Amino acid sequence: MRGLARLAAAAALSALAAACASTPRGATSPGDYASLSLCRGVVISNAPAMDRSRRIVNFDPEARVRGTRLLRAPVKSCVSSGFGPRRGGAGSFHHGLDLYTGRPALVAAGGDGVIESVGSLRGYGRTVLISHGGGVKTRYAHLSGYERGVKAGMRVRLGQPIGRTGDTGNATAVHLHYEVIVDGRRHNPLTIGN
Repeated sequence: MRGLARLAAAAALSALAAACASTPRGATSPGDYASLSLCRGVVISNAPAMDRSRRIVNFDPEARVRGTRLLRAPVKSCVSSGFGPRRGGAGSFHHGLDLYTGRPALVAAGGDGVIESVGSLRGYGRTVLISHGGGVKTRYAHLSGYERGVKAGMRVRLGQPIGRTGDTGNATAVHLHYEVIVDGRRHNPLTIGN
């Protein structure tokens, strides 16, 4: 009888694990990105303030920019390069936030909007640009690929999958280069808004 009980428990556990593994890819919520840390083993010359565990101090996963709700980091990741002046790498000023994933990971739309462009850009590789209205846009660069059906003119919702991280363009590791653009000017995704 005990053997049968163990077998039933193992089957139930296996079914639970399979259910988790087969959960369909879908929209994410801001709670999925509740904390953000700096990548371990990397010296980041333009790193934001962090605590002893390398978690970003006072990190809020959302920002309000001109009334638009945006994710500050639309992929489960760690920060490999911050916004602002940096030593080494591609240029002395980094105009976005690099979010390292190590292998291709799902990238979510940072907010509700309309996809303005999808395609390759010099240096950026595979890129998506979303217009959120009111002069607010977000750019997602170095993608390995796009989600099925993603095209210019498509409406997207905050958290909707749009692609996967990659190393296309001038990238040396699998990550997302993320920009928040207001009236054509790029801003720090970690500090913009309220």
